[in-house]
Amino acid sequence: MNLLWIMSITGLSVIAGTSACFWLLSKAREVNTTSWVLQRVICPIIRLMVLMVIVSLVYPTVDENISSLDFWRLLSHSGQFSDLLNILFLASLLLGFIPIINHPVFALPAQACLAIALVFQWQYTALVDSLSLFPTVAVILKICGYMMVAYLITRESSIHISRWINQKLVISGSIQLVSEAIFLVLQIPVMLIYCGFLKQQLV
Repeated sequence: MNLLWIMSITGLSVIAGTSACFWLLSKAREVNTTSWVLQRVICPIIRLMVLMVIVSLVYPTVDENISSLDFWRLLSHSGQFSDLLNILFLASLLLGFIPIINHPVFALPAQACLAIALVFQWQYTALVDSLSLFPTVAVILKICGYMMVAYLITRESSIHISRWINQKLVISGSIQLVSEAIFLVLQIPVMLIYCGFLKQQLV
């Protein structure tokens, strides 16, 4: 696994997705249309697509014989890509009603791990009875500990970055999109921890 490659593609994907959301929201304000649909539907879908790209880069750590292209081939089989996207979008809506968990620092890793678990289950259907998708207590504690660190990093950095963006683009309220973009990048270790848990069961 080339971590530099993963981080580079992740960074480009996050920047592209966040830029698209900024552009759409700015256009919505220019024509005085409601931004509710963009904020609650379109931008979350864009975020999910970026999330899927990141998952496809990290998932091969479960099995060294699998590449990111194999990940997409697996999803293209029997329309599983649309199924996964629908499940993740529904999960994002449901997580929005759960206190604390609805925060991106918890919601995004939860969606990422859910995507990994579903693809893992589809790939190893024959072994699903002998495999566990739910992590151990030790793995959960490790993930939660890292997510708290990611939260502290994002809380401090997003303020300065969003302030700079607001000044450069002459906009306001960018901190939410900036925070979510940072969370998308910082959740990679959480995905690696969960993939490592799944990989151990295949040994």
